[in-house]
Amino acid sequence: MIRILTAISIILVLNLNSLYAQKTSAFDPISAISGHPAHTTVNIEKGFFSPPDLVKPWAYWFWIFNRVDKEGITRDLEEFRAKGIGGVVLLCGGGYGGKERQENGPDLLSPEWHELFKHALKEAARLNINVGFNMAGSWVMFGPWVTKDNAMKHVVQSKLILKGSQKFIGNLPHPEARDDYYRDVTVQAFRLGNDNEPLKQKTEPVCVSSKGFIDLTNKLKPNGQLEWDVPAGQWLVLRTGYTLTGKKWIATDDIAPGSGGYEIDFMNPSSFDDHFKHLGEAVLKDTGPLVGKTLTFLWTDSFEAGNLTWTQAFPAQFLKYRGYDLKPYLPVLSGYVVDNAEVTARFKADLGRTIMDCLADNCWGRFAKVCHEHGLKMGSEASSLFNGPPPMDGLKNLGRCDIPSGELWAEYTYKYPKRLDGYNFNCKQTASAAHIYGKKQALAEAFTTQGSDTTIHWGLGPSDLKPFADIAFCEGINHLMLHEVTCLRPKDGKPGYELCAGTHFSPNITWWQQSGPFFSYLARCQYLLQQGLFVGDVCYYLGDNPPVTVLPKHIDPSLGTGYDCDYCNTEVLLTRMSVKNGRIVLPDGMSYRVLSLPPVDIMSPQVVKMIGKLVKAGATVIGQKPVHSNSLTGYPDCDVEVRQVANQLWGDCDGENVKERKVGKGRIIWGMTLREILLADGVKPDFEYGSIENDASMDFIHRSVNEMEIYFVSNRNNRWEKQINCTFRVSGKQPEIWDPVNGEIREAKAFVQADGRTTLPLEFTPYGSTFIVFRKPISSDISVSDSQNYSELIETQKITGPWTVSFNPAWGGPKSIQFEELISWTKRQEDGIKYYSGTATYTKRFDLNAEASKTKSKIILDLGNVKNIATVRLNGKNTSVLWTTPWRVDITAAVKPEDNVLEIDVVNVWANRVIGDLGLPKERRLTRTHDEFRFDFISKNSPIRESGLLGPVTLKVERE
Repeated sequence: MIRILTAISIILVLNLNSLYAQKTSAFDPISAISGHPAHTTVNIEKGFFSPPDLVKPWAYWFWIFNRVDKEGITRDLEEFRAKGIGGVVLLCGGGYGGKERQENGPDLLSPEWHELFKHALKEAARLNINVGFNMAGSWVMFGPWVTKDNAMKHVVQSKLILKGSQKFIGNLPHPEARDDYYRDVTVQAFRLGNDNEPLKQKTEPVCVSSKGFIDLTNKLKPNGQLEWDVPAGQWLVLRTGYTLTGKKWIATDDIAPGSGGYEIDFMNPSSFDDHFKHLGEAVLKDTGPLVGKTLTFLWTDSFEAGNLTWTQAFPAQFLKYRGYDLKPYLPVLSGYVVDNAEVTARFKADLGRTIMDCLADNCWGRFAKVCHEHGLKMGSEASSLFNGPPPMDGLKNLGRCDIPSGELWAEYTYKYPKRLDGYNFNCKQTASAAHIYGKKQALAEAFTTQGSDTTIHWGLGPSDLKPFADIAFCEGINHLMLHEVTCLRPKDGKPGYELCAGTHFSPNITWWQQSGPFFSYLARCQYLLQQGLFVGDVCYYLGDNPPVTVLPKHIDPSLGTGYDCDYCNTEVLLTRMSVKNGRIVLPDGMSYRVLSLPPVDIMSPQVVKMIGKLVKAGATVIGQKPVHSNSLTGYPDCDVEVRQVANQLWGDCDGENVKERKVGKGRIIWGMTLREILLADGVKPDFEYGSIENDASMDFIHRSVNEMEIYFVSNRNNRWEKQINCTFRVSGKQPEIWDPVNGEIREAKAFVQADGRTTLPLEFTPYGSTFIVFRKPISSDISVSDSQNYSELIETQKITGPWTVSFNPAWGGPKSIQFEELISWTKRQEDGIKYYSGTATYTKRFDLNAEASKTKSKIILDLGNVKNIATVRLNGKNTSVLWTTPWRVDITAAVKPEDNVLEIDVVNVWANRVIGDLGLPKERRLTRTHDEFRFDFISKNSPIRESGLLGPVTLKVERE
C-alpha cells in the first residue's frame, strides 16, 4: 500500500463499491491465452477494482493418494469460488509429506476415481472454475503403463582394444544395463595410432579418426559374440547401445496406488502418444461436453527427470537437426578425442543442441499438438527445475506451450544483496518466453517451500508471501498458480495430511476465511500486468551453445539500473524477428531498441546472416565480431562463411579504435556499454528513483496498452521508505496511483514533467508496492503542486492499558484473559496461548482525547504490527480485513468521542499448534496431521511463529 507524502495532494477517492458492482465472467481460454481485447478507461478501472475470473489466481489442487470424497471436492470448489481462486490444476497423488502411511483412496483411473473426477468437473462447471489436468499420477509424466521401450534412455558403451593382424572370435564386453533392459545401436572399430606406436597412457587423451572406421554391427551375434578378421594395427572396438536411466516412480508412500511406474521418454513422440492414450484419453472420456469449457487445458509440471541422453530414433533425429551422421563421433561419449579437440568440442555442442531440439519438439511440441487436436490448450513448467541436465533451451520449450510457466519459491535462503528473492526458478525465463513467442500469460507456480526455520509447514501468512509475489511480477510473471491446495475430507480434521512441499492454501488453514483480500491483491496485479505488451529496451540473444538458460532478473553491469530487457534464442531470432522504424519487432507486437549479442566470438552462419539482414534493415546490434561457428554442421566451410559475413558487417569496427559502424539503415556497435549507447541515443532509463536513504532498493516493470502506460513499482526492503522520488519515462499524461491492495485509484497532484519524463514523490511501506498509470493527456513539461496537499499522518493518541483477549478453548486457548501489554502469544507462559493457532479477539474500550476529538481530518487506527491477519470492528461496525502493511484502517465514520468499543480479531498460522502438539502424546493432540514429517519440514523442535496483535495501537490524523 502506498500514500503520497507532503508534496502530494490526493483527490477524493471514488467510491468504487457503489460505482462498480461485483461481476464475474465465464473463463475464456482463448482470451486468457491470446490476449485481452482493447479496454476503455472505464472498463479497465472496473476490471482493476473487481477483476474478472480469467485473471484470478489458480491453484495446484492435489488429490493425495486420491484420498478424497465428494463432500471435500464440493467444499473446496465452493470455497475457491467464494475466496477468488479462478482455476485449478488437478494432480492425483504424489509428494506425501508424512513418514507414516495413511489409508488410500481409489486407484487412479478406477471406476471409483472416475466417479470422483466427473463430480469435480460437474461442480467446477457449476461454479465457473477453470480446470486443467496434470498428465501424471504426480507432477511429472509417468505411469504403470509406461513400458521400458517408452521409458527414458541413456547411452552406454563398452570398449575392447584389439591388435591385428588376427582372427578374433570372442564376446564383446556388455555395456552397463539397468532394469534388465539394453539395446545395441552400433559396433565400430577405430584405428588407434600407427601400427607400431604403443598406446598412450590412460592419463593422456587418446585420439581417433572420424574417417575410415569399420562398421562391425552386422558381425555381432545375438549372444554378444564378435567374429572379425582384425587388420594390422591397434583398434578400438566400441560397442554403443542404450539402456534405461532407471528413473521410476513406485507406488509407495509418495505415489497413489495405480499411478506409479517409469517416466516417459521425453525425446520420443510415440512415448508421449502412448502415455496420452492411456491417461489423457481416459480422462477426456469423462469430460464429454465440458472439454474446452470447464476442462480447458492439460498440464505437466517441472522437468525433474535427470539426464536422458538417447532415444530409439536419436541417430535419425541427429541427422535431421544437424545434417550429418553422428556415428563417426561416438567415441567422444567414452572420453576419446575424435580428430582433434576442436572437432570433439563441436560434436559435444551439437549433441546437446539435438537433445534440446528433441525435448522441445518431441515432448512439449508434441504435447501441445495433441492437446490442440482435442480442443484443449497445453500448459507446462517446461524446463528443468534446477537448470540441470539434460541440456535444454528453456525458451524454446516454453514457447511450445500455450501457457508457459516457471516457479517462484517462498524461501529466504537465496537472496540478492539487500533484496528478498527466494528460490526464483525460471520466472524471467518464462516471462521472456511469453513475450518473444506471443503468449499473453506468463504463469508461475507460486510460494513453494520445502522446509527451513523460516518456511516450516503452515508457517507463512499472506504478508509473508506478498514480497515473493511482487518479485515475480517485476520479473514479468502475470499469473500465479498457488502451490498448493490439498483436497481434504472434512472428517480428516485440521490442518490435515499434506504435501511434502508448498505453502498450504486449503480451506483448512487458519486464515482461509480472511484470505479473499490477499487473493484480490494478486488478481488486481495480474489484471493490469496482462494488459498490452511488456516494455523492454534491450533484447539479449543467448546464442545456441547448450544449455540455453535465462537467469533470474538482475542488473547487467553494461546496462545498469532503470532499463528492462528480454532474452531470445536462435529460433526466435531466425524466424520471428524483423525491423520497423529502427526497432527490432516481433509478429505479436513486441519490440526492442537494440539487440545485444553474447560475449563470445562464435556464431552459426545462419545467425550471422540474419544479424546482417536486421542491421541493413535498420537495427542496432551490439557485440563483438564472430570469427567461427561452434558446430560440425558444414564444417569447415561454415567458419569461412561466418568470417566472410562478419567482415562485411563489422568491417573496421574492432571494439577499440572503431566502436561503431553504419551498415545499410542500421549499425553495428562493439566496445561500448549498453547504457552508453542508449543514453547517447537520448534514451533515458525507463524508471529511476532517488531517496534520502542510499540503500533503498526498488524494482519495477512497465507495460503499455494503446495510449496507456502501466508501471508496477515494488519496495524490496522490509522498511518504510519515507520519500522515494520516482521518475518514469512518460510525459504529457496525468500520473495516477492505483493501489492493488484495496482497488483505490487517485490522481497524483504533485509531480514534475520535463525532458520526456515524469517525477513524483512517493512513500512505500515495508515491501510495499503500487501501480503508476498514465492514460489522460495533459500538457507536457509542467510542474504541478497544490496548496491543499495532505501532510503525513500525525499520531494523536495511544491506546494503552490492558486488553481483554478471548481465545477458542477448542484449540487450547483460554476463553478470556487479560493482556497487560501487547506481546506475542509465544512470549506467554501458558501453553494454551504460547502454542495457540487460530483466531483470538482483542477487546478494548477507549475515549478520544481532546486533540482527536477536535480534528476535522480523517481518524486512522494504526495497529502497528500484526501476526498474521486482523479484522477490525469499532462500535459494532466492521471496517476492514488487514493482511499487510500498513496495518491501518480509517475509522472516521465509526468512532465516537466517548465509550468506543474496539474489537480486533487476530488470526495467526497453524505452525504453533502443530509444533506444540508434536511434543504431546497423540491422544492429547488437538490437531490432526502426520505423526512424523518427512525431511523435518516441521517437528516439535521447530521454532514457533510470532503471533497476535503486537502494536503499538495508535490513533493518527491526516493534518493539512
